[in-house]
Amino acid sequence: MRMRLTMGMAVLLAIAGSAAATEINVTVDGSVRYQTIEGFGTCLIAWVGRFRDLYRTEDFQRIYVEGVGCNMLRVNMWGPTFEKPTEDWTQIRGEDFDMGADGGRPQIFVDFGQAIRKLNPDVKIIGTVWSPPAWMKVNRSITDKKSGAIRAGGYGDIDNRVEPKYFKHFCKWMVEYVKLHEAHGVPFYAVSPGNEVQFTQSFESCVWDGQDFVTIVAMLREMLNAEGYGHVKIFGPETMTSHLYEGGTGSYVKAILNDPKALAALDVFATHGYEDGVKGEMSATSSRRFWDLIAQTGKPFWITEGGTGDHDWPAPIQKGIGNALHNALVAGHCSAFVPWQITEGRKSIHALMVMSTYTPKTHTAMHYTRFIRPGAVRIDATPGFGAVQVGAFLHEKAGELTVVALNPTEQTHALNLSFRHLGPLSSLKVRRTSAAEEFKELPDVPVHDDEARFDMTAQSIATFRAAL
Repeated sequence: MRMRLTMGMAVLLAIAGSAAATEINVTVDGSVRYQTIEGFGTCLIAWVGRFRDLYRTEDFQRIYVEGVGCNMLRVNMWGPTFEKPTEDWTQIRGEDFDMGADGGRPQIFVDFGQAIRKLNPDVKIIGTVWSPPAWMKVNRSITDKKSGAIRAGGYGDIDNRVEPKYFKHFCKWMVEYVKLHEAHGVPFYAVSPGNEVQFTQSFESCVWDGQDFVTIVAMLREMLNAEGYGHVKIFGPETMTSHLYEGGTGSYVKAILNDPKALAALDVFATHGYEDGVKGEMSATSSRRFWDLIAQTGKPFWITEGGTGDHDWPAPIQKGIGNALHNALVAGHCSAFVPWQITEGRKSIHALMVMSTYTPKTHTAMHYTRFIRPGAVRIDATPGFGAVQVGAFLHEKAGELTVVALNPTEQTHALNLSFRHLGPLSSLKVRRTSAAEEFKELPDVPVHDDEARFDMTAQSIATFRAAL
């Protein structure tokens, strides 16, 4: 009898302990400011016809802009648009580009870009070159026979690269691509000369070593300026965030830092959140270490591709899209987050949706993408990391404060929210996603004397918004 009583008491105590919410003090301070947010977006599966058909539907266009809240689009600046070789680089003209090549792969970015800019004229279009036209390259192909990698110090025996005599041709081709997009009402906000410049692949790819990369960045800047496109930003090197070893991303950054022309030419440092080009790696550690490497330059940091984890709950807030966004924005001071693919035909670590259907992963992303608008400034919020992870963003022009909190633990936490240097707040509008809720709007939370309280349920993400 005594044994049964002891066990029963233990069970009751365990239940009581799990039900009791641990208190966590959260402080949001508007006087401490960090990076300005430029936007969120993804890319498109342009090489599959059924996806091109999907992108041309008004429903999907509205999902991209109004549903998920994307305000950036990454475009593949596609090499086969200009397949006829010319030795005179001045003869490369955008009007000669074949945008209907391969079923319209280049054209879908124009069509989709036009459509989403009608819904939001402030959508930013950014372009990346996977491979330039084959005739500009040593191997005369937009692909390699097998996948591999180079070090920043040289090419070894890899010939999937641009011939130096065609560097001006390459830059002119990029400038003409910029002109063509602008003529079609889809102007580029920024362009990158190379996607994952260390990796040679059996799909479209082109490697650049560190020296050639800084050369091409400076040359591209000069040509853009000369053609009247000095406002178009250049970003790169789009290598792996975590590859800071000798010969990796860190060496590309050092090459840029050590070349005054390239440093002046490059507007944005951009990386990809993978371990190897496939498996996602968007840890707080890698984001923080990369930011430390470039912080001295005063230039922004973007993540322009990466895997974002599984779809089913609670994965999106446990090494998933929620963590990737939080780590990039808070640890990495990231200004733009553009992972790989808006949608695929199945649940994928690379896509935010399944065709036109939202998943828990989509809803988690929306806690950021729907409410943190371009022009918002990240302000100090503690705890940034811990049982509950908090990020805060102030958009003074819109008069709006947005706070996003993640609780990946199996315990409810009572948040004691304190707001400093933000002016009087009356209430917080709240959205929450959890095992039982999908981006659910909750009753407003009152704010008294700059203080509020909110129970952060186990394994949930919540967004708080306040008018200033």
